[in-house]
Amino acid sequence: MTKQITPDLPATRKAPSTAEKEIYLRKVSDEIPPQTESEPAIASRLLDTLAFTCSKPVIPEDPYKPTLFAIQPGVSAQDALAYVSRLLETAELNGDEISLHTNPVERALFWGMLHSVEVARAVVDALLEGASPSSQA
Repeated sequence: MTKQITPDLPATRKAPSTAEKEIYLRKVSDEIPPQTESEPAIASRLLDTLAFTCSKPVIPEDPYKPTLFAIQPGVSAQDALAYVSRLLETAELNGDEISLHTNPVERALFWGMLHSVEVARAVVDALLEGASPSSQA
């Protein structure tokens, strides 16, 4: 009978798939308690102060030169934030795939960046959910 000097390592867990993440996020969002009536009013006033977008080039090289890609004027803050949320979601999904193909040092740096994207999306989504209680149903 031999004695084991080092303890057994915990079982490694494989990373969840994108589908598993989506199921988990839907489940968690369904469990969020409803907000009181005063909270949505405050949040919607906050979004109202942002008003609408102004025209702005995506890559500002020369302010007097026409640009191919630009933010259009007159888009509501809520619509703009919804679009930003979709962009951040795409960045998350692409990042999950890219991180599988990097070396360990690059992966650590990449995960730090990806975490920033996830947090940014959570903030945008929280603003949107706080501004429109009808989206929680």
